[in-house]
Amino acid sequence: MSLLAILLYFTLALGSLVLAAKGLQLLLADRRLEARFNSAGGTGQEQATQFRAPRLFKAKGRDRSEIEQNLRNAGFFDSGAVDYFVWIRLILTLATAGISLPIGLSLTGNLFIAVLMAFIFGGLAYIGSKLVLQMRASRRERMLTAEFPFLLDLILMMLESGVSLDQCFRTIARDEQIAVPLHSRLMAMLVADLDRGQDYQLAFDRWATRVGLFGAKELASLFRQSLFQGMELVPALRAFIAEFSQRRVARAREAIGVITVRMVVLMLIFFMPALLIVLGGPPVAAILDTLAGGNG
Repeated sequence: MSLLAILLYFTLALGSLVLAAKGLQLLLADRRLEARFNSAGGTGQEQATQFRAPRLFKAKGRDRSEIEQNLRNAGFFDSGAVDYFVWIRLILTLATAGISLPIGLSLTGNLFIAVLMAFIFGGLAYIGSKLVLQMRASRRERMLTAEFPFLLDLILMMLESGVSLDQCFRTIARDEQIAVPLHSRLMAMLVADLDRGQDYQLAFDRWATRVGLFGAKELASLFRQSLFQGMELVPALRAFIAEFSQRRVARAREAIGVITVRMVVLMLIFFMPALLIVLGGPPVAAILDTLAGGNG
């Protein structure tokens, strides 16, 4: 197959991908506009206008729960985020397979091998999209974990200075985008929920779910007890910070222990055979030479 044909196939595949992405963008805009009209008219048909994935490729069961959890950890809190991810994964898979087919056909000249290559690379794109989502979720979780102690210190400092809890949330959401950028965004979403008249208990639960870190639910429980049961928040928060620090140290030690075990296993697998060869090779070679000389 000539180079011109390869370029033609690649251009057609790339053009189809661009058209599909543009059509998906227009469809999403139409869905958002329709949902806005319905919400303005009070029809309450949010579920009916939700952007749904095709039934054949729709995530179900454990796969859907894992995708939902990873999307939340990655910072995507929209109710239709799972369906959007399914569409993106499907388009990426088809585009990869469509590009791999003419390239494999031009390289091998065998249709069966080209189809097999398209199937393999499409499957890798299908699996890799979920792995990329998991990597982004893990990266955001590490960043949130690194910011969480600073958030606790900010809240404690503001409460000790006489600022109310509600004003503390608003100050962090408005003025602390540099110190705790991710938690500041989550606090802004909590403040937006409260401004819309949402119940404090539900708003705190939603905030803890969005944070998704170890200790977030306990902190939300402290906020609820302070507001509804009259508990003094500053001593309880100080005790929570001390306990949280001890737990972080314990988890760090546990992680170090796991890494040590892994290093021992890696040493046994990779270093011990080489060490045995270096130490035992010369004697074994000498014995073999002696035996060969005696036989001769």
